[in-house]
Amino acid sequence: MAQSSLTVVNHYALNGTDEAFVSAIAALAGRVEAEGHRGVLSYRFFVNAGEGTARAVIDYADPSAWIGHHDIAMTWPEMGALHRAAALTDVTFLGPLTEDIRNWLQTSRLTAAVHSGYHFAAGFRRD
Repeated sequence: MAQSSLTVVNHYALNGTDEAFVSAIAALAGRVEAEGHRGVLSYRFFVNAGEGTARAVIDYADPSAWIGHHDIAMTWPEMGALHRAAALTDVTFLGPLTEDIRNWLQTSRLTAAVHSGYHFAAGFRRD
């Protein structure tokens, strides 16, 4: 695994039904795959309807891909639909949280708790 890669785990509280969340994220994931930043290596979402929660596990080639992805996708109507379907409550950065990301976060409207400090220790990923 590349040490400069970045994995982000997002925690969401659903604002409505799990179907509404799945519909919103399916549309967003499709657009990210087709038109999004090429540094988004995987974009996976999971929903727990019984708890009214959801999670995302997103792998980026490097921290600049995280910024690039958000610069591209934040204005899309599909991202707005996700924000209506679920509230982002926690973001965990597994890998480098750079000064550029910190600056981006400070100028955003993010209200979720941000967790960081997790640096790659060992392991592998099979393709």
